[in-house]
Amino acid sequence: MAGSSTTPPTGVIRSSALSFVASAQPPINDNPVDSSLVTGPSQTSNEQMMAAERLVPAGLKALCDAYSRLYPEQPNPLQVTTRLKYWLGGQDPLDYISMYWNPGKSEENIPPHWHYVSFGLSDLHGDGRVHPEGGLESGYGLELTLRLEAAGPAPLWPATLLQALARYVFTTGNKFCAGDHISWHAPLDGDSESRVRHLLVAEDPQLPAIDTPHGTVKFIQMVGCTGRELKAAQRGSGFDVLKLIAEDPRCGGSWLVTRARRASARKVRSARTGTAPALLAGVSARVKWLPYTTDTEESASPQLSPTVEQQIKETLQRGLNCMGSTERTVPEGHNMSTDSFEMSSIERALPQIPELMQGSWRCEDTVEYFQGVHVVMNAEGASLLPLAIDGRISHGRHFTWRCGPRALTFVTGGVSGALPTITRPYAQRGPWLQLLIPPELARDMSPQLVPLSRLADTDSESEDEGEAPAPPPALPLTLSWPKYKLKITVVPDCEFVA
Repeated sequence: MAGSSTTPPTGVIRSSALSFVASAQPPINDNPVDSSLVTGPSQTSNEQMMAAERLVPAGLKALCDAYSRLYPEQPNPLQVTTRLKYWLGGQDPLDYISMYWNPGKSEENIPPHWHYVSFGLSDLHGDGRVHPEGGLESGYGLELTLRLEAAGPAPLWPATLLQALARYVFTTGNKFCAGDHISWHAPLDGDSESRVRHLLVAEDPQLPAIDTPHGTVKFIQMVGCTGRELKAAQRGSGFDVLKLIAEDPRCGGSWLVTRARRASARKVRSARTGTAPALLAGVSARVKWLPYTTDTEESASPQLSPTVEQQIKETLQRGLNCMGSTERTVPEGHNMSTDSFEMSSIERALPQIPELMQGSWRCEDTVEYFQGVHVVMNAEGASLLPLAIDGRISHGRHFTWRCGPRALTFVTGGVSGALPTITRPYAQRGPWLQLLIPPELARDMSPQLVPLSRLADTDSESEDEGEAPAPPPALPLTLSWPKYKLKITVVPDCEFVA
């Protein structure tokens, strides 16, 4: 059992908003006694337990019980809570985040660590204040966990990280699944020397799914990873990379404990190998599209004086600095893309929009066709263009970039349910644009897109530890295929305007 007699680091103040739940539990007794014969203090304990059951929402109690089964000797864990609850207008969806001390297993290279667990992505209250009532899953059907190697008292940055991830789920409706990856592009612990700057997603190895009065709940564990490990997951399988991390004794063991001070797991290589299609079928990224214009049309446009251009740039930058965070769901400075997904049908790539809108999508007269398209992407999304072409399109598969309600999908002629045709290669239905990439265009695009993969190399090690990685291409950058009336412009994240 994880809640062993090994004591946590000294100096930890234990304070839990849920301690009254544990205090109301009846003592464990191997020799049960007929309750009708019990009087005095035992009756008081029963009354306390009944009072606690009335006070504690059923969904919250189910999570407490699950965590208490794993850590029976820690009824009052260190805990952080939101001052202003989400349903009252607060910004943090997680009501509580508890931090349990786990001694690990030295014989299996699992270090002592803090186990962070969340309360709030599942339905705690069952009264509709946050989540819709009913359904097979409780709320979003998951709670988040993270294991951090212990180096003293439990730090608070993992709790901040889990809150940011929860905001992403509530804002987009996209749920995390085991095997996903999350591009964070910043040291998780805030130390610029740390290579652990992204996250992989796994199922918590010690917390199996539970049934609650409001539905089922899975426990999804966030695992810190390096840039090389992230790229390997994008170009192969997140599960394979998690397995390599678990097998490397330097990386936290089979329980996938995050170690902020480590290099990439041995045997992890970020380059794609073999000829099999890539499993990654899409990501969340910043993307938009514009009408296609020829270079002649652009050069014929009125030229602005350097002074006017500078004024426009300064005005644009002020607008960017003042923009609301309608599309950002993580702290400023973090460029998070997530929601990697494997799909066998184009229908599963539909963006998350209200069901009423989806009904109108299936009407043929709502499809708009274009002769040409100019796609604009941020660097994170563009870094996966080589994978989309060589790992998906060249194998007859599709690839999707999602940006809030918008979605851009590259398809081939063999993708079932695709809207474009050879004569009408660019089709838009609602906020969803599909681009047909025929084999000859894919062959033209492939060599030009290869350098874009280095856009994700800024915080990664080189494949050869003795050699510095090649620099990424300078941005902004525009690639054009005039024969197909297709352009792709890649801009830095700070210059992307939705």
